[in-house]
Amino acid sequence: MKIEISSQGVALDEKLQRHIARQIEFGLGRLASHIRKVTVRLSDVNGPRGGVDQHCQLVISLHQIPDVIIEDVATDQLFAINRATDRASRTVSRRVRQSRGFAPVASPLGLGY
Repeated sequence: MKIEISSQGVALDEKLQRHIARQIEFGLGRLASHIRKVTVRLSDVNGPRGGVDQHCQLVISLHQIPDVIIEDVATDQLFAINRATDRASRTVSRRVRQSRGFAPVASPLGLGY
């Protein structure tokens, strides 16, 4: 699984890059055989004015399945990254299950189990 990180208006130091790679490996590592590439785009929407403006976009390119795009905006860049990777993990897992035909099936009686 290849990880590409880019930023616009955000200081992208080595510590932040390691944090992003760790979060992606933790959240998506078990699904790595299904993932070709993860592109992380970070940006500061409002610039130095502050506010809820730290944007994180994840584009997960999968084998034989359409790409998954997850976006999150928060006041803190780390929080936006963590929340986006958590959502990406659940979404990719669900897409892989569905593509294999292992998605949960509703009960014929409508009981939900």
